[in-house]
Amino acid sequence: MITHVLDTSALLTHYFLERGADEVNALWQTHPGSLGISALSVAELRGRLRESVDDLVEREAVLRLYSEQLTEVLDVDRVVAKLADQLRESAAGRLPLIDAVIAATAMTHDAVLVHRDPHFGNLMSGRVRQFVLPSK
Repeated sequence: MITHVLDTSALLTHYFLERGADEVNALWQTHPGSLGISALSVAELRGRLRESVDDLVEREAVLRLYSEQLTEVLDVDRVVAKLADQLRESAAGRLPLIDAVIAATAMTHDAVLVHRDPHFGNLMSGRVRQFVLPSK
């Protein structure tokens, strides 16, 4: 059972050892085998690593670590897509599609969304359970 869905921002916080990395690490310790990521986060993480990490071998190792060893990759289906659209429609401000899909993924698994992305603050209160990591 998935208890937490990590946004790409949480993965990057952990990888780069930024403020909030300890909280992410604690989740792996207290909820082993219960953390998921959206399939879209795999692509988003790959892109962010390509911008920041020159070593291809390192990038691939990081992707494997986060998408195969530490989390379960969660599929995006029609239910998630419809819910993402509803989240965007009811948002108080800008909510990028990929963030809406990640939030909808957490909702469909009745899981807590872990992030440090300010866009998630635009979600209607109470729609998605959130654990907000400290900002940089």
